[in-house]
Amino acid sequence: MVLLKLKCPPERRKAVVAVSLSTSPPTCSLGAAEGSAPTFRIVLTLRLDNSTQPGRPVTICTQGTVFAPSYEGGGLDTLALGTIGPLISNSDPQKKISLGHFKPHHAHAAGPPSANLKERDWLDFLTIPAEGAVQVRHDLPISRMFEYEDRLTKDDMKVGETYHFGIHTGYLGTTWWCWGDLDGDLKEKKLSAWQDGINFEKAEKPTPEQVEKEGWVLGENPAELAFEDRTGSAEFQFVD
Repeated sequence: MVLLKLKCPPERRKAVVAVSLSTSPPTCSLGAAEGSAPTFRIVLTLRLDNSTQPGRPVTICTQGTVFAPSYEGGGLDTLALGTIGPLISNSDPQKKISLGHFKPHHAHAAGPPSANLKERDWLDFLTIPAEGAVQVRHDLPISRMFEYEDRLTKDDMKVGETYHFGIHTGYLGTTWWCWGDLDGDLKEKKLSAWQDGINFEKAEKPTPEQVEKEGWVLGENPAELAFEDRTGSAEFQFVD
């Protein structure tokens, strides 16, 4: 799902999420047996910048974005959705490694989904702290790196060869967000499917009385939380 992004004048922005891209470690071993060396990972680092409410964290829904977690044994991982890549050789731009570009179709629930987003088990959320940063890590061992690549294999790689890659801008953002910390002030709260801006689900907005008595938190306008790729691209090198 490529995100629908609406333009928002800078003066209307509530906060900016600065995103940087890297790998850990900065090299990927071609010869080491899997499990014998540190797992190669793509790392996304998120921090708040230019917030209109300094000192307050932000919580985002990660579904359909590059920040969504990948679960072992859970089918296609986040990288297989085209969120990152391809990995492109610095010495030969025609040499590209695709990590996948699948468009999964999800079955619809039998009944209407819960108005409380926390009760929708297919959704994940991430809190970006007011100070410091939070990281999202996607494992990318050699066996996974070439899983959906049709032309190239590990044997086509050369020791010392450097590759670069970037974030697909269509997956950089969120469809729902609010102020607060999942493990702090939001822990006992209900996250309302209603949100300011475009109300995709035509969800009913909780009344002020319901907000106070039932603990509802309303979604902010997704357009007013800007995401900026501060890296552009990241690099890594193949080693023996």
